[in-house]
Amino acid sequence: MRCGTGDIRTMADFRMAPHARTERFRKIEALLAHDDVLITPTLTPTALTADFDAANDAMIVNGVKCGITRLGWTASVYPFNLTGHPALTVPSGFAADGLPTSAQIVGRWGADMDVLRLGALLGKRVPGRASDQ
Repeated sequence: MRCGTGDIRTMADFRMAPHARTERFRKIEALLAHDDVLITPTLTPTALTADFDAANDAMIVNGVKCGITRLGWTASVYPFNLTGHPALTVPSGFAADGLPTSAQIVGRWGADMDVLRLGALLGKRVPGRASDQ
């Protein structure tokens, strides 16, 4: 079986994928056993250049090659898409380059309302909001 950019996967790999997803889910739940939420950056850099080839170019973050877009730019987003944990992106201010930044709030599985409530509170406290002008 082939997927991605020519990566070869076996039927055994395919059959083990749900187990790997469950393992990831359990690790995140273990992190959330001690905290109500996780807060992570949503994306690593603020923006990609218009000529960036997301399918083939490697992301460079703080001078370090970090792999393709999924691994380098959205690395803190896709694990929660996989596990089904509620996640919400909220504005967090502006970077040195003047572009907006954001944070991701991740909650326990099924705690969607907790994530939304915290997002509403944090969204009111972002410096530079249009309502602050």
